[in-house]
Amino acid sequence: MAELKGKQKKFADEYLLSWNAADAARKAGYSEDSAASIGSENLRKPHIAAYIRARAQARDAVTVAAEEELMAFLSSVVRGNVMDQFGLEPTLADRLRAAENLMKRYSVGDDKEANALTKLDKLLEGISDAAKR
Repeated sequence: MAELKGKQKKFADEYLLSWNAADAARKAGYSEDSAASIGSENLRKPHIAAYIRARAQARDAVTVAAEEELMAFLSSVVRGNVMDQFGLEPTLADRLRAAENLMKRYSVGDDKEANALTKLDKLLEGISDAAKR
């Protein structure tokens, strides 16, 4: 990746904060009159776009939950392993909602819908049996 020059790097970093090219250009030190056109032009430059994309992906990797994390959390709720702020297990309604969200993820088409519903029924039976104990 080509090295960004001073204003280009400042523009890219400011753009990552606001997602507004004209505002980022102004804050990077470009003139008020040309900020909109330079901001738009900078976004079309491959090395600047690549820098922005790489930085956004790196930030998202740290701040946004990955699919695996979400699936693990929902599974923990379904199993009753996650406690609320009072130390209580999730309610049956919370478990059902988590199970529904998991099933939405795993049932992709109409042909899989019946199989997904069968799996959901079995899962709910297991939760119901565990709640009775």
